[in-house]
Amino acid sequence: MFVGLDIGTSGTKAALLDAKGQVLCSHQVSYGFSNTAKGYRELDAEEVWRAAKCCLAKVGHGQEVRTISVSALGEAIVFLDADGRVMAPGITGTDVRGTEELAKLREQFSEHHLVDVTGQNLSVIYSANKILWVKNHRRELYEQAWKILTFQDFILYRLSGECRIDYSMACRTLFFDIDTMDWSEPLLEGMGISREKLAVPCAAGTVVGTLRNSLAEELGLQSGVKIVTGTHDHICNAIGSGVCEAGDCANTVGTTEGLTAVVRRSELTTENIEKYQISCEPFAVPGLYNTVAWNNTSGVLLRWFATEFVKEKRPEQLLETFAELNGSMKEEPTSLLVLPHFSGAATPYMDTDSLGAILGLTLDTRREDIYKALMEGANLELALILESLLHAGMQPRKIIATGGALSPQLLQIKADVLGLPVWTVKNRQTGTLGGAMLGAVADQKFSTVKEAAEAMVMLDAVYEPDAGRSAVYKEKKEIYRRLYPSICEISHAMIAMRK
Repeated sequence: MFVGLDIGTSGTKAALLDAKGQVLCSHQVSYGFSNTAKGYRELDAEEVWRAAKCCLAKVGHGQEVRTISVSALGEAIVFLDADGRVMAPGITGTDVRGTEELAKLREQFSEHHLVDVTGQNLSVIYSANKILWVKNHRRELYEQAWKILTFQDFILYRLSGECRIDYSMACRTLFFDIDTMDWSEPLLEGMGISREKLAVPCAAGTVVGTLRNSLAEELGLQSGVKIVTGTHDHICNAIGSGVCEAGDCANTVGTTEGLTAVVRRSELTTENIEKYQISCEPFAVPGLYNTVAWNNTSGVLLRWFATEFVKEKRPEQLLETFAELNGSMKEEPTSLLVLPHFSGAATPYMDTDSLGAILGLTLDTRREDIYKALMEGANLELALILESLLHAGMQPRKIIATGGALSPQLLQIKADVLGLPVWTVKNRQTGTLGGAMLGAVADQKFSTVKEAAEAMVMLDAVYEPDAGRSAVYKEKKEIYRRLYPSICEISHAMIAMRK
């Protein structure tokens, strides 16, 4: 049996699965940012570690666990001292720190060179910007740190004692060479970052060691459990959706939402990465790569709306609230437009100062109309991301949607807006499933990820677009594409006022 451990921004999940993809046990622990003041977005790494241990104990106690694979949110950094203790709160990618450092990197290396080496479209989110901020503002923290890790290699280290990071997570630092599959010495030297402070890069699905004996006893697991590198979390979601060949595309809907298309390196050139703001990562299958293109706010928008605007329901009735809102929506598209930049803009704008907007409100607007318009806005944003993939020369053959934020109503809106069939899978917890699949391959239960997918992933329903609604959304998309350019200066002025 195989455990997938998924470390996220708002919680950690673990699931125990067999070789047929059956979930035998699962557990989740929620948490949140430990600090959000002044635009900071910090996570308490020790709290995340406690959550990971709790999840592993719940699903693995007394079970014959063969492997534990670790996937995680990207970019966030954790500082450890020589005894492996956390020295400061973890800084996540959406934290505002690093803006000035990114501007200096652009001057020092040129944007084209950075994109060419790393495969990443430039943004403040990457680890390099945060580390350089710490060097500039908290020099002693950087100098005294033994290791600077992402949350993946932090958890891998705590589990096994080995500091390893998979290639996809290493990409999110902005000093990893996507062609040599190693840290870029020229970039590290130019930034003044020591290689010795970083984990050792390796391929996804690598056995990095075994579970520490003392930890195995504490959690009630057997000794000798193999600890395996997972991937950047959205890649595990793609694998758990059965997406493992060039031309496949996963749409993961959670707090954020993204499109992970599997491609060959030739399909995602440096020029296309720069033009369409779609970054490139090594996929979990040797020789293949994947896109990273996302919207910062998706499911979190619906949670915000249900919490703030349905006051007659208690917070613990959230699922009931969603069910009532979903059931009260009209089938036809709304007359509203929502710019879902409630946490800034990601692909293709990469504008942290963009603000959310709701246009078209009248005295006839119902609460349910706004709720549905939030879904429409997130998917109109997704439609523009899909356009960028198509313009860059990629031709996704099938879109498979997964995630805890999905409902039949949302899936139908998605198909209508995209104008494409949208497939689903039976096991929606694709992040933990994808990790378990990598563990099963590492344990030689399967020879390839594709073979594991054929045995462990089951497709479910397909949502076909309605021709009439799709025609309306096609017209609406042409208005929507003008929305961000029309109001971005207003957003920036409002942000300036706050400062």
